[in-house]
Amino acid sequence: MPKPTAPVPPDAQPDGEPNRHLARFKTSLAKRWSHTRMTELYETLDLSLYLWALDRDDEALGVLGSVTSAVTTPIGRDGLPNYNVWSPVVAMNALEARILRLAGNPQAAATPAARLASDPGLAPNRDFITDKITDAQGELDAAATETSVKWACHKLARRTGTLVLYAELAAAAHPYAAWSEADDVERLITTGRTHLRTRLTAAA
Repeated sequence: MPKPTAPVPPDAQPDGEPNRHLARFKTSLAKRWSHTRMTELYETLDLSLYLWALDRDDEALGVLGSVTSAVTTPIGRDGLPNYNVWSPVVAMNALEARILRLAGNPQAAATPAARLASDPGLAPNRDFITDKITDAQGELDAAATETSVKWACHKLARRTGTLVLYAELAAAAHPYAAWSEADDVERLITTGRTHLRTRLTAAA
């Protein structure tokens, strides 16, 4: 098993975690914490989404900020974009910007929003983006009925995280936002967050 390559923030530590699913998830992730490995970065995004779904915004921001403050550019060591790292990190920037923006803190939200807008980690593929939104309702509903709590939460977090990314591109007036209806995306985010909260609460 890979070892941690960066400090694990307090909000990602399993000690004292009251939710059984999150306690198990944190225990595993903390042993592998990394700012450079794609799997661990996406799981960090998942953890942030879980905390956010449970209305634990301060904890979600603690997890998000530990990564977004350290990984601020998509450029790899060879001078080329490393999207294996940047794609999950830019999604973390989107969630961080959303939480801060909706909490009435636009000044703090401006930094992650700017990173998101400068390189959203997406190709300019209108069909791909619109298909993701069109298919989201069915995918969220199907994920919510998964027998396994682990896989239900995993799928709900990944699909909801993508929708948050699209919503925050719209909030930042990014050109890609013209390919989606903001109201539809917001409705789907609410659905995904509600499904995720329901499964996480049941697992408590």
